[in-house]
Amino acid sequence: MIILAAVVAGIGALRVHLTFGTKIDESDLTVNLDEGDRFSLAVPDRGASVGDSWSAAATPDGVLEAVDNRKVMSNLADRLFGPEMGGGGGTRYFVFEARKQGTARVVVNNCFRGCDNENTRRFARSVTWTITVD
Repeated sequence: MIILAAVVAGIGALRVHLTFGTKIDESDLTVNLDEGDRFSLAVPDRGASVGDSWSAAATPDGVLEAVDNRKVMSNLADRLFGPEMGGGGGTRYFVFEARKQGTARVVVNNCFRGCDNENTRRFARSVTWTITVD
């Protein structure tokens, strides 16, 4: 049983790494990677019901390729069954692959509740990463 549990845990860890690559959060805004690396930029996401609406853009084109954008719920019940009405906080991951050597900027924006008036714009925020691919 212990060996089976270890195998299942190993497979799960491999699946997570293949999906997200190296997870990078706001504590590390300057990152060096190798060509071909997969990585994820992570930001807290309180959920659309609260008003969070995250997006990401990488410049210049070609250094990085956007692969996925997914949210992982904070608790296991939400992961298994989906969030209840009004719930849904977790971590938003923007997954990229390092395609060619160079330096790119990735700006991740949270346009809180549409950013359509002064009250909502003051809660909006941006995070900028500088990614160097060797």
